[in-house]
Amino acid sequence: MKYLSPKSSIRRQLMTYVVGGIIVVSLAGSSLTAWVSSIKLRELIVEDAMQATSGLAEQGLLALLTASHDNAEDAIGQVMGFKSVIGAAVLDADKKVIANQHIDIDFLNSHHTHAQSSGYEEDDDFFWFWEVVNIQQGDLGLGEYDQQKQSQLGIVFVKLSKQTLITTSRDIFVATFLISAVVAFILVILVDITVNRITRPINHLADIMEQAEQSSQHLQIKVQGAKEIRQMSHAFNTLMKTLDDQDEQLRSHRDQLEYEVKQRTHELVEARDSALTASRHKSVFLANVTHELRTPIQAIIGYIDLVREELEMDGMDMYTRDLGKVQRNAERLLSLINSILDLSKVEAGRMDVKFTTIELKASIANAVDTISPLLDKNNNLFVGPQNPIELFVESDKNKLEQILINLLSNACKFTNNGTISLEYEVDEHSYSIKVVDSGKGIPAEKLDEIFDEFRQVGQNAKREKGSSSREFEGTGLGLAISQKFARLLGGEITVQSRVGEGTTFTLTLPL
Repeated sequence: MKYLSPKSSIRRQLMTYVVGGIIVVSLAGSSLTAWVSSIKLRELIVEDAMQATSGLAEQGLLALLTASHDNAEDAIGQVMGFKSVIGAAVLDADKKVIANQHIDIDFLNSHHTHAQSSGYEEDDDFFWFWEVVNIQQGDLGLGEYDQQKQSQLGIVFVKLSKQTLITTSRDIFVATFLISAVVAFILVILVDITVNRITRPINHLADIMEQAEQSSQHLQIKVQGAKEIRQMSHAFNTLMKTLDDQDEQLRSHRDQLEYEVKQRTHELVEARDSALTASRHKSVFLANVTHELRTPIQAIIGYIDLVREELEMDGMDMYTRDLGKVQRNAERLLSLINSILDLSKVEAGRMDVKFTTIELKASIANAVDTISPLLDKNNNLFVGPQNPIELFVESDKNKLEQILINLLSNACKFTNNGTISLEYEVDEHSYSIKVVDSGKGIPAEKLDEIFDEFRQVGQNAKREKGSSSREFEGTGLGLAISQKFARLLGGEITVQSRVGEGTTFTLTLPL
């Protein structure tokens, strides 16, 4: 039987198995019936032929006693009237043919003696029956052999055709097969009706399940059919109801979540708007305040320069030293105000960037000249760039130099009696400037906050001892402003440091 695909329907599989079984049973039944019928028919034919042979022996007794040919022909004529008998012969005790019709003489001559008084032989086409003709005689006082010879008058033969047996067996097989085919056809129809009734609920359940899968709907099915199918339908309905309940819960949670998200989003938007408004107000306030503060401080510094020149001309050096302290603090205050102004401009988005072609070494030299007093103050050695490449880049000259000044000033502030070096490198798309110092270094946990506004790594060094002073001067704005300037120019500042060994700041900008 051909293997059925797992995708075949139950009805198709059942019909295939049942129809195949009916066909096999029909063929086997037809063959078995024809075989049994042939055996029975053969037995009947053999029995009838044996009776015909016995009749010929009885009729041929008179012919053998009288050695009459005519009587023997009459006896053979009566036997030839039987169905399928196509030949007969009568022989005397000496095997002399008394009468013969349609029997081969060679066959008669080859059968001289038969151990049995009657019997038959057969080949593919014929049966050969014989019977010895005896006569009952009294004891004549002869020897046993002579007495036996006297009692056996002769032998008769009957030739029977097998055609009737073959034809009848074939007809029986054909008739049985036709009957089996009709019965099988009727059984197939009945089985098809039965299978349809059995599988109809299963097919309906399968259709509903497929429809539910395609439509993503939780459909219900009518509970019907056999016990097992009803159980499956009930389980399917329970599953669909459970999925409905879960979907309802999910929809409820989703609606609740959407409402809460809207509420939180609204609150966040209000908080963001408030923060942006506050940031703008702060930036505007700082810009206005610093702008208003810069003018009087610059005037103060200018008047200090005039007074200092007059005092130096009059030889009042003791007053000029005090004025120098006032001037330094005024310049520090001016630097702080400038830093706050720059920071507020960046945050307010009002910081302008002007890109021009500049020579990198010249900008580096300007920055080094600006911080040279800080190098002398802490007795630090500066090592300039060793790169021989004359590099011209597109950038904002003022902001680039301000970044370098802030990085170098930061290195000078945290390095005493050490070395500060500056070097630059260039690749296909960008260039980088490294400022390396041999100062105290920055703890690893502080590296993430050094670019925050108003944060200084060493500002708590003395407070732990109960003092309000700080170990290092500064506002904590230099690195924050440098990072913002670097990002305005399309780059980034990164840092690497180890405590006690020094720090490396790397400025990377696009060419």
